[in-house]
Amino acid sequence: MPQIVIVIADLYLKHDAPPAAAAQRGALPGIESAARFGERTSLGHGWRAWLAGSLGRPDLAGAAPARIAAAGAAATGGGIGTPWIATPLELSVHRSGTHLEHRGILRLARAELTTLAHAFKEAFGPSGLALTPLPSGDFLLETPGIAAVPTLEPARWAGGDVAVALPRGAAAAPLRRFLSEVEMWLHAQELNDTRRRRGDPPVTTLWPWGATGEPEPPERRATHGTTPLAFGSEAYLRGLWQLLGSECRGLPGRFEDVASAASAAGAVLIVDVGAELERDAESTLADAMSRLDARFVSPSLEALRRGEVDGVTLIANDTLVRLRRHSHLRVWRRARAAGLAGFA
Repeated sequence: MPQIVIVIADLYLKHDAPPAAAAQRGALPGIESAARFGERTSLGHGWRAWLAGSLGRPDLAGAAPARIAAAGAAATGGGIGTPWIATPLELSVHRSGTHLEHRGILRLARAELTTLAHAFKEAFGPSGLALTPLPSGDFLLETPGIAAVPTLEPARWAGGDVAVALPRGAAAAPLRRFLSEVEMWLHAQELNDTRRRRGDPPVTTLWPWGATGEPEPPERRATHGTTPLAFGSEAYLRGLWQLLGSECRGLPGRFEDVASAASAAGAVLIVDVGAELERDAESTLADAMSRLDARFVSPSLEALRRGEVDGVTLIANDTLVRLRRHSHLRVWRRARAAGLAGFA
């Protein structure tokens, strides 16, 4: 029987905010059940490194996420220079600074990605810089002459100020200059005028991340045994499955479609609250979490209780919670560990 892995890829809780405040008790029954009954493990290197290792590719666990993502790109700028994942963002200016809201992590349609990539080539191509659309709604960015420096993935500082995420030090100066140039270039793009007219947020920056890690190009090699099915559009996921000799599938609307397709192979689902926020301009972060719980988490645990799957692993906020067939028979944890607090 299959194992099910669900990763909420963009949920990182702030240490100075009460985790349970994100949703009222009872609004996330699947997540609350996982927190109470599951076996919790802290992931020191994040879900991507864990996933590569769990699939029998520990050699990829230390690779730069952008190099893995490049394996899933239809084309690159020639493989010259440092590869980055470049995520479109809308940064909001407030009195207290420049902030990134959860809604500000944008996922552009293919046509918009292509339009920006062509305009970028005209503006920056002579310098050797290249921008390639990714199915995730991000870009693969290649930067000759700009060295890899650590930068925070946008999801990790969503809800915070850009000042905490900007790369620092002399080695980061070329990247900071590039960011300034890109922001000025985006300000003049007709695409942003079009997005504003139809009520969509403008793209105010392309945030580069995922460049640091082992420099060796990842090797395409299938692992022993059956590779689980992968569902989602996340850039690292698609690249990893390419390197495993397989393909990702789009994320279905409901868990039942995953269960029927996965059969004995099992499945890995990469979901995110940002996509749920995009579906409804009025929804809150708690609303988005509730919909993800209802679509995927709660049904997977129901399938576990019925014996249709052998185990469910839920990952969020660098925390892994694993449940097996009889996990619900364990003594309940104290109430303070319920819900999202169980992933803090």
